[in-house]
Amino acid sequence: MRNISFGKDEDWPIPKKNDESEENLDLDDDNEQIENEINHNKSKNKFTPKQYEEFELNSNDSNNRKVIFSSDSEDNEDSDKTSEENEDKNIKKNNNNNSNNNNINKKKIIIKNKKGKIIEKEEKDEKEEKDEKEEKEDNKKKIKKNKKEESSDEESSNRSENEEEEEKEKKDKKIKLRNNKIKINNEEDDEFNKTISKNKEIESLLLQSIKNKENATSQKIHMAEEINFKSIPDKIIKTDEYGFIVTNSNDNNEQDLLQINARIEKWNYMIEQKDFGKKNIRKLKSRTRKGVPDCLRSYVWQIFAEKDKYYQKDIFKKLDAIQINEDLEIVIIKDLDRTFPACQFFKEKYGNGQRKLYKVLSNYSKYNTSTGYVQGMGFIAAVFLTYMDEESSFFMLDSLMKKYGLEGFYQPNFPKLKSTFYILLNLLKKFVPKIYELFKKEGMIPSMYASEWFICLFSRNLGFKTLVRIFDVFLLEGYKVIYRFALAFLKLKEDKFLEGKDGLASIMPTINECYNIDDIEKLFKVAFGFSLSRNYINKLEKEYESIKDDQENEFVKQL
Repeated sequence: MRNISFGKDEDWPIPKKNDESEENLDLDDDNEQIENEINHNKSKNKFTPKQYEEFELNSNDSNNRKVIFSSDSEDNEDSDKTSEENEDKNIKKNNNNNSNNNNINKKKIIIKNKKGKIIEKEEKDEKEEKDEKEEKEDNKKKIKKNKKEESSDEESSNRSENEEEEEKEKKDKKIKLRNNKIKINNEEDDEFNKTISKNKEIESLLLQSIKNKENATSQKIHMAEEINFKSIPDKIIKTDEYGFIVTNSNDNNEQDLLQINARIEKWNYMIEQKDFGKKNIRKLKSRTRKGVPDCLRSYVWQIFAEKDKYYQKDIFKKLDAIQINEDLEIVIIKDLDRTFPACQFFKEKYGNGQRKLYKVLSNYSKYNTSTGYVQGMGFIAAVFLTYMDEESSFFMLDSLMKKYGLEGFYQPNFPKLKSTFYILLNLLKKFVPKIYELFKKEGMIPSMYASEWFICLFSRNLGFKTLVRIFDVFLLEGYKVIYRFALAFLKLKEDKFLEGKDGLASIMPTINECYNIDDIEKLFKVAFGFSLSRNYINKLEKEYESIKDDQENEFVKQL
């Protein structure tokens, strides 16, 4: 701040009040303080340092004028002081002249900027201010309205443009969709035409194959007629419930079905018992002789044969990896076509049934090297395969060899076969003596007609329905059952055997007729009508071991 010094009191212009034209205005408290300081300093002709100077002059016409001096540096020269004092005096004079000349109640404010420029502003009345404000507001409103109208016009124009664009897009989309549909329809038509052409080609190929098959079947029929074999056309083939081809099918009537269902319920109750197969053997035998229900046969057979005793885990899979003897493999493959050729399961060459049968027979020949493979095993294994899988059939076959003694029928030179022939001759002489004498007279020895009975367990000779009924009782009661049915077949045809006058020429056809069983229940009644015990059979077996070398024996001669 700079110090400002003033001259005497006469040189300091003091404003005078004009009573006629000026209004009395009150100074602010700050202005009064400043004025008092100025008067005090005038007497001393000096202002205090670092002090701002401000004063206000009231004119006669009630206009307030303010002059503000500010100083920032202390190093200004005296020329600046005189110039400022002159400017202040001129401002005061102008204010006094304006107050005297103007009669209108207006106020002027004279302000000196920091740059030194003087600005004059007139203070307006309240009404004028209100009017100006209202005009400004009206102008603003008008401007807003104009803007809104312009914006609304722009929006409407934009909307219309957008709508037009949307319509154009919709039209374009519709056109594209139509074109796509047309393309798709054309493509579908092309595909349809292609499929039709393919179907026509397939139909033509099928017709050709049918014609070829018909020609082949006609050739087969012609060849079969030449060898006196009547072939059944494929279209007329009928099978029984076991899959074997039949010419005359007798469907079960309602009463038979009721009996079957009742038997199934009884067997289910027996199977649920913990001691099944161990207690109540008489009751179990009587029901087994009536036939095990076909739906339970697989489970019941495995329990009767005690398959679990001979079961070895993973042995069947390991045998698959062992190479079989080539000569033995050729024999097995040849016998596959001969095993149940009338059964649909084994009929197809190298089909599913034949492949499973080959697997069981080849693995067993590798497993039991003492027997290997013998013709006749295939029929027994095939019977089991109709009810169970390959592994179960494998161990069922092993159970027959070990539990039921069939192993002796398949070993080299068939050591057990001759002993069974000896037993059969003794049983024929005891239970069917007339047939025994006839066979002895005509030289009809057991090896001529009974070998297949004991090696294949009648599986190569009988119908499947009769065969599985015999397997039911054989697996429960043992090998003694085979002797019972051998006697029963001959007993049922006893009269026809005795009527024959051509010797062996009449005996052999009659034996073949024994296998055509019309009444299974009658066959079972005759078979279990013989008073045959296991002790008697064991006695005959021991007897044969003692006399087998005696060639003068009556029965040994017939072996």
